[in-house]
Amino acid sequence: MQTNLFSLDYGGPPFVLFSPLHLGAVALVIVCCVLLALVLQHWRGNLQLREGLRHGLAIFSLLNLVGWQLWQLSVGTWTPGYALPLHICTFSNLLCAIMLWGRSYRVFEVQYFWGFAGVIQALLTPDIGRFGFPHFVFIIFFTSHGIILAAVTFMLVAERYRPHWRSIVRATVATLAFLAGVGIVNWLTGGNYMFVGYKPAFPSLIDLLGPWPWYILPMIAIGVVAFVIVYLPFAIADGWTRMRAYASVS
Repeated sequence: MQTNLFSLDYGGPPFVLFSPLHLGAVALVIVCCVLLALVLQHWRGNLQLREGLRHGLAIFSLLNLVGWQLWQLSVGTWTPGYALPLHICTFSNLLCAIMLWGRSYRVFEVQYFWGFAGVIQALLTPDIGRFGFPHFVFIIFFTSHGIILAAVTFMLVAERYRPHWRSIVRATVATLAFLAGVGIVNWLTGGNYMFVGYKPAFPSLIDLLGPWPWYILPMIAIGVVAFVIVYLPFAIADGWTRMRAYASVS
């Protein structure tokens, strides 16, 4: 049974969308991010703790990426058309380490929108087939996606980074450039990275957008709208600050 938790021949409980285990895993990711923010805020002056968390999050993000690659190699499913880290979420595991170790604001701008607009959608509609808890695929899916949100949370609280309206433009350009590169890789490998080759087999928002290739343009448009939505808390806070400043002067 123990080895079965790492094999393709999994006989345990299957994954069920929006089941208590699924929603519990999503809730655990949220709780971890909130706790991280509270710890960073409460012990803001503890440089050793902050640096330990920064390095620890970066290493954990890379370990998830490496672990996923090693598992695919071990079970014989690794192919260039499937296993390269070219979905936004898997590529983000690499970017998280770069962002944290380099304290890169430009990478943060992209990761903020990819994280809160893309990762959250992935957590709600996981691409993990039948592999329910406690299979390795279930666990690493939620840890590899959760660490992206945790890394962005770290930069928001510890480094006090924040996005701006122009960050939406930069994140959109970066996403389109990444999409173009992924399209070339799909053509060369027969893959379906970022689901631009055909619709995913699991239920997702793409199912509502029409047949291939027509769903690609609305998918991009929805992505931009999602970027704007996840920026709204900052836009509202900025508007409120300006109103208060104007009221104090008047």
